[in-house]
Amino acid sequence: MRRILNFDNLFFLFAGYLLVKGLLHRDDSLFTAEKGVGYMLGIIGGSMMLALLLYPVRKHIRLFRSLGPVRYWFRLHMILGVAGPVLILYHANFSFGATNSNVALLCMLVVAGSGLFGRFFYSRIHQGLYGRKIEFGDLRKSLAEIHAHIETVSAETGNLMRELEQQAMQPKTLLLAAPRMLRFRVQVFRARQRTASILKSRQPFSGELELYFDQLIRLANYSVYERLFSLWHVFHIPLFILLVISGIVHVVAVHIY
Repeated sequence: MRRILNFDNLFFLFAGYLLVKGLLHRDDSLFTAEKGVGYMLGIIGGSMMLALLLYPVRKHIRLFRSLGPVRYWFRLHMILGVAGPVLILYHANFSFGATNSNVALLCMLVVAGSGLFGRFFYSRIHQGLYGRKIEFGDLRKSLAEIHAHIETVSAETGNLMRELEQQAMQPKTLLLAAPRMLRFRVQVFRARQRTASILKSRQPFSGELELYFDQLIRLANYSVYERLFSLWHVFHIPLFILLVISGIVHVVAVHIY
């Protein structure tokens, strides 16, 4: 329960609530983009989007590497990447306007959506969202240790593990990755049931087996998510640059015209 009710999940739920509420009440004209609170929401939201640059600066420029652990900057990056778009959508009253503002709004939505994909891929090759990157060799070593321990108790379970490990290590192309990942999950589910039946009288091994199967799925999917995360970087950075340019054009156009 504690894992579900953490800060990140509560924050995303609250952001989702605000989005739904704003979308349902967009016809009430709660804010006006040109003045008052609506104008300030645009300034704050836009500043938050620019502040997203703080994370890559802290991560890649040596001069800033002493400014606290990277995981805290990454959390700030995630918060700003959600809060900024929410405020800007309220600024725009969840509606389209002039051409320059529409371009900036669409760029922001694309970047925000891209960020959610990146968050998903990132979490699959790191220890949670704020942990270090998982090494492929460490996964294999962890599986081998559990395998060796279980095999001393049940040779049948050991053979089943060996077959699954061989399948997990098979190379996967991105084109066929999804069906293969799904099929492997089904095989792991069946293996869980089979091993539970074999070792039902040996309860101390249940936790170890759960860890083993979770790590096995992560090992099988690791290379796919690593490649997807690399490809995501290739697209996300130009999209963010386009967002900055469109945002600047929007601000200049609003204040000139």
